[in-house]
Amino acid sequence: MDGEPEALSDNATNCNFASASDTSDNNQAKLDTLEKKAVHLRLVLEKDFKAADIKWSLFVAAAFSFRYESCLRPFPPAFLKTGIKDMDELLSVITDVPALDLVLQQLDNLDNLPSISYIIDLLFYVLVRLKEPTLKTVPPEAHEAVLGSVNSNVSAPKPQYIFQVISSSKSAAEIKWKDLARNHNVFYAYHGNRLENFYTILNFGLQQHLNKNTLFGNGVYLSPELHTSLPYSHGGFGWGASCIGGHLSCVALCEVVDAPQGINYQKPVSNEGDGVFEQEKKMLSDGGDGQMSQYIVTNCDLVRVRYMLVYAKQPASMRFPTTSGNRNAGGLRQWLSRHKLFSILLGYGLMLATIGFANNQPINYYYKILLKKLDIAYSTVKV
Repeated sequence: MDGEPEALSDNATNCNFASASDTSDNNQAKLDTLEKKAVHLRLVLEKDFKAADIKWSLFVAAAFSFRYESCLRPFPPAFLKTGIKDMDELLSVITDVPALDLVLQQLDNLDNLPSISYIIDLLFYVLVRLKEPTLKTVPPEAHEAVLGSVNSNVSAPKPQYIFQVISSSKSAAEIKWKDLARNHNVFYAYHGNRLENFYTILNFGLQQHLNKNTLFGNGVYLSPELHTSLPYSHGGFGWGASCIGGHLSCVALCEVVDAPQGINYQKPVSNEGDGVFEQEKKMLSDGGDGQMSQYIVTNCDLVRVRYMLVYAKQPASMRFPTTSGNRNAGGLRQWLSRHKLFSILLGYGLMLATIGFANNQPINYYYKILLKKLDIAYSTVKV
């Protein structure tokens, strides 16, 4: 699944049938490769379990998105069949992946590895092969320090998790960013985006085509205020077996080179010479102090994602506590919260049925007759 050369088939040899020893050698080679992948996978999971969990969750969110053509990049090469993405097979494998703590237990059983080789191959590609950038869990006691790197004036909900995004100093994008930052100041700002886009954002950086907000022109929209970026971080369903949460939303905390030629409406470092009209300033301003609430980066090379803020919804049992007085109502709400898709479809079906009944002339005719009879009956009883 990860690009290793496959063993030659029987019809590719000079013999009609492979010998038993050749078959045994091939099986042993595959098992050795599988064991090596299992070792690397175990090391990644044991080193930072939550970081591995969120990385896999972002991959799953991108795979299940209807926009997978743009947000599932890079695509696992093992699921490319003659240049066509086999999404059915990929989603089937993703569905078979158990919780990562159970994966750790299964990795201990060497005899069981061949039966879950397809799961190991995909996890290995996402968590090991795609090693750049590296995610590192930031402990809760350090959250304030991370959020304090941005000059914010308005309070905003704090994330449940923060992950540091570590890029190799030898990567081409990091080297280019450092060259651009050599003669300029840098500042931190937030960027909100859809959950399914963060898999590509982590691997390729922020790109203009992933931004649907073009109110003030094309570019990557950033803000020094977290509460300004949060509405653009549309939540979505990641991985149901995640220890972090199945419904997530993410905000990127970026380090930006303050280069005037690549940023429009920017005012994070200097209060002079930004060339923004007063009306546009009012639209961009958060009000009161004149600080910009958004600026648009037109040169994506100026931006590097340094942290990822993750908001996870609490379990339903914590959101809807039930008592003896409202046990039935609480149970119904819990059931609806656990079956969100069914609830949405049910509501949509009821809406369509209501519209259909309203536009159906025979039903309207009998409905009016029923109202007349009820009115006559009510008048009779009243007399």
